[in-house]
Amino acid sequence: MTKIKLTIEYVGADFCGWQSQKNGNSVQDAVERALGGYFGCDFVRVYAAGRTDVGVHATGQVAHFVVDKPVNCYKLCLGVNVALPPSVAVTSAEVVDDDFDARFSALSKTYCYRVYVSPTRKPTLDVNHAQIYKPLNVPAMREAASLLVGTHDFAAFQKTGSNLKGTVRTVNSFSVTDNGDGTLCFTVNGNAFLYNQVRTMCGLLIEVGKGRFGLSDVEAMLGGVKLKFRTMPAKGLTLQRVYY
Repeated sequence: MTKIKLTIEYVGADFCGWQSQKNGNSVQDAVERALGGYFGCDFVRVYAAGRTDVGVHATGQVAHFVVDKPVNCYKLCLGVNVALPPSVAVTSAEVVDDDFDARFSALSKTYCYRVYVSPTRKPTLDVNHAQIYKPLNVPAMREAASLLVGTHDFAAFQKTGSNLKGTVRTVNSFSVTDNGDGTLCFTVNGNAFLYNQVRTMCGLLIEVGKGRFGLSDVEAMLGGVKLKFRTMPAKGLTLQRVYY
């Protein structure tokens, strides 16, 4: 048996998320069908580092699968990508040890949330950025982001209705980068995240940048107080890399 690690890139707007769905329109479905075609079967089951929601993109999603034959990783990438839709591609493949697991071997993940600041819509950025209409206070957002670093109970940052029992997570780093061209990137690395946690954290920082909230509001949310503000849309979020 051969275990293969895949790195996968995709534009989430074309899919109903990563996880396989009955309608067959998930990234996982597309990858499994393409692998099945390459190996001469209906599909090959793949296991990912984590789910991404509908509309969320990835440049570094990781998945693994097992086959009962030797694999040429270079030819695998070429053959599978021919069968994949234009918005998803396998960017690398490698043989890994039997004990590797895309999900359970992961040490941390890095996400980037992108926004552009403009009073008018910019179609070329709309694919993977959220629009903010007025300038933001970047130094204030950076100070707020620093409060979110560390091990905290992020219960107030998860979407209502989540059935996860544990809500303590560790954020290793959180930066706010002004690219100087009207775009910003919120980059966060952590061991794991709650449902919608990253989008909620970024939404909170943007409210700080607008002057609506302050550092005391960030501390209040870490203390379990739920504040009302916009959860940022999925299209601005990209899973950049999974670390092992």
